[in-house]
Amino acid sequence: MFALIDCDNFFVSCERIFQPKLKNIPVVVLSNNDGCVVARSAEAKALGVTMACPFFKIEKMFRAQGGVALSSNYELYADISKRVMSLIQQEFQNLEIYSIDEAFVELKSSDRLYEIGLKFHQKILKEVGVSVSIGIAPTKTLCKLAIETAKKMPKDKVFVLTDEAKISEILKQTEVIDIWGIGKNTAQKLNFMGIFTGEELRLAPCGLIKKSLGINTEKTVLELNRFACLEMENHSQQKSIISSRSFEKEISQFNALEQIISEFVDSACLRLRQQHSLASGIIVFIASNRFHISQQQYQNSFLVPLPYPTNNTAKFLQAMKFGLTQIFKDGIFYKRAGVTLIDIQDQNLKQQNLLFSSEQNLKEQKLMSAFDEINAKLGKKTLYFGIQKSGQQYFIKRQFKSRNYTTSWDDLAIVH
Repeated sequence: MFALIDCDNFFVSCERIFQPKLKNIPVVVLSNNDGCVVARSAEAKALGVTMACPFFKIEKMFRAQGGVALSSNYELYADISKRVMSLIQQEFQNLEIYSIDEAFVELKSSDRLYEIGLKFHQKILKEVGVSVSIGIAPTKTLCKLAIETAKKMPKDKVFVLTDEAKISEILKQTEVIDIWGIGKNTAQKLNFMGIFTGEELRLAPCGLIKKSLGINTEKTVLELNRFACLEMENHSQQKSIISSRSFEKEISQFNALEQIISEFVDSACLRLRQQHSLASGIIVFIASNRFHISQQQYQNSFLVPLPYPTNNTAKFLQAMKFGLTQIFKDGIFYKRAGVTLIDIQDQNLKQQNLLFSSEQNLKEQKLMSAFDEINAKLGKKTLYFGIQKSGQQYFIKRQFKSRNYTTSWDDLAIVH
């Protein structure tokens, strides 16, 4: 038996923990550079605010209705997510973190599934301050269906989907495009085969589905029939790590661009070390503003392989500078840039490479470990590389950002 735990309106819920005045009023959270809506409170949804709509198009109407718009506070959301996931891990042994606000857990068969879900819903609400919806079902695919019903519940937000008649009833009302694991192209092929609802997909012959659409779609059919085919996965180690941003202002100078991208390298390498991994290469990419059609358009990327796997930020900074030199063009106004670390592997694996010694790698890991410990204890960028600029750097517009209530001493909530 599986359960999917999903935080309700997560970004908005995080903001409301420390700003009770935001409760019961329309609230939206905006994307990078305060461009589009990426999260909405129930009150904002009731006003007709849609996901990903450009904020400037609705700002006048939204504020006239008493709505509040906030810039994305990534530091706050990441910290609250860690607290939620930590409580889930304490309660359930087998955990799969699916996204920043979702996690699958595996439950032992029990007649008290609803009570288990309700108890944990109340625990998260009490100890963290965010509401969660919980969908419980025999398979992960059915959990995704159950969570949609749970979210619509006014209070308890726990829904157990084990009864075959209830599964059939919900699937009859669900289009195949809305089934977890069914993409747009697959849905079109299913429609061509005369399959339009989840119930029609559930009753389709597995052999025909496998032959026409492959084994993954066949697994979806089996999952809809309560046969668990998708096991719990451990996503603790990412296969690649991306760090990128769109800038508030366009940049045309090489040195300025290099300095900014160095911050992305630093961030990506920290994440690499936090998951106890090494990487063997870095991709550097830059792009102009595609919305400024009057300007020259340009985008490019360059892969720089490293001689051996490492998590040493200095090595990646050197590689980044080389890659940027290969693709940078004068006269272009750049709006976006970033890096991707690739060929990631566990740092504890023995390296079969004659070009370097394991002692050399261990020395680098100890150096970076000391680097991270000092910054964690004394504050971010207490130590930093010469190519970087001192102090915390922000390259995006966040005009309406709330305080970092849980990650900065200066921003601690004040109780009067």
